[in-house]
Amino acid sequence: MSVRVMKIIDKTVSRRSVLAGGAAAFLGYMVRPVLRQAKAQTQAAIVASPVDEVPELPVDPRWTLAKATTIPLNPQDLVLPRIFEAATASVEVRALYDANQFGLLVEWGDSARDVDLGTVLQYRDAAAIQFPEDPTLDAASFMMGQKGVGVTIYHWKSDWQFSRLHDVDEAYPNMYGDWYPLSGVPAGEIPESTDYLTKGNKEFLTAAAAGNVIADPLIQEAIGPIQKMRAEGFGTLEPDAAQDAQGMGAWFEGRWRVVISIPRQQSRFRFEEGSVLPFSFAVWDGAHGERNGQKAFSFWHDLSLGAAPASILTPTSDDDGGGFLMPLLGSVGGVAVAAVATVIGFRVWRGRQAPPDEDES
Repeated sequence: MSVRVMKIIDKTVSRRSVLAGGAAAFLGYMVRPVLRQAKAQTQAAIVASPVDEVPELPVDPRWTLAKATTIPLNPQDLVLPRIFEAATASVEVRALYDANQFGLLVEWGDSARDVDLGTVLQYRDAAAIQFPEDPTLDAASFMMGQKGVGVTIYHWKSDWQFSRLHDVDEAYPNMYGDWYPLSGVPAGEIPESTDYLTKGNKEFLTAAAAGNVIADPLIQEAIGPIQKMRAEGFGTLEPDAAQDAQGMGAWFEGRWRVVISIPRQQSRFRFEEGSVLPFSFAVWDGAHGERNGQKAFSFWHDLSLGAAPASILTPTSDDDGGGFLMPLLGSVGGVAVAAVATVIGFRVWRGRQAPPDEDES
C-alpha cells in the first residue's frame, strides 16, 4: 500500500473519529437531565397528612403536623431563555389534606422581598407546582408535559397578591401628570390602570382590552394570587378554564412561605387517599432577574396522600415526550458512540506507530 493511500485512509478515519467524538460529547451534554432525574427519583417522597381542614395561612401551626421534605432545585439550563446558576438551591415542602382540599406549604430562603413591577427593571418573586393533568396517560415530561400528555400548573405571583395596582407613580412618588384624557379622572390626577377599565376608555389599555390577564388587574383580583394553568410542552402554557386555587404568601426574615390549596377533585382525576402522584416545583427570584423560563426547578418527586408507599419510584414510559426510557436509551447510544470513537482512534494510533511497509516509496 502506498504512502499516499495510507494518508487518505488516515484522514478519513481521523475525520470519522472526530465526528463520532463530537456526537458523543453532544449526546453526553443532552442526557444530563436524565442523570439528575435518576438522582431525584431515589429521594424520599412527600407524604401528605390528613387534617380536619387545610389551613389557609402560612404561619398556621397545623402545618407542623406534616413532615417537611427538602426538594433540590436546578437552574433551567435546558432551553432558551435559560440560566446556568439559580438563586434558589432548594425548597422545603409540607402537605396536608382534608375531605375536599389538598394543600402545600412551600418555603425557601430569599433575602429580598420583590413584589412589585413598578419599573421595567423590576421582577417579581414567584413559585409554582406542577403535576400530570391525567395520571392515567403515559408519563408526562417534567419539562411542562408534551403533546397529548398535559400538566397542570398552579402559579403563585407575589405582585398579584401584594401590588396589583403598583405602577410607575408608586415607584416615583414625585412624578406629575397634567392630564390623561382617556382615563376618566380629572386633570392633574395620575390614574390607575383600573380607571381606564371602569371610568375611561378600555381600548387605551390594548392588552387588557384584548383579554390579556397579565394586563388586567380586575381579572387578577377575581382570580387571586394563584393562577391555574395547563401546558403540553414549552410554548403551550395557557390559563385553565377553571380557576379554583386558594392561598397566599408571607415573607419574614428572609424567607418566603407560600400556601397553595387546591381541590382534590380535578378535571380528570381525584386525589384519592393512598394515591401517589409525581410533583415538581419551581421558584423565581426577582432580585436576580429571574422571569419566564429563567428559574430554578425540580424534577418529579412522588407525593402520596396518607401513608407512604412501599416504593417511591414514579412509573415511567417509553414515549417520546419525556418518560424515562427514551432518554435512557439516548444515554446508552451516547456511550456506544463514544466507545466506537475510542476504538477507531486507537486503531488510527496503532497504524501510525507501525513501521512502514517495504513497498512504500
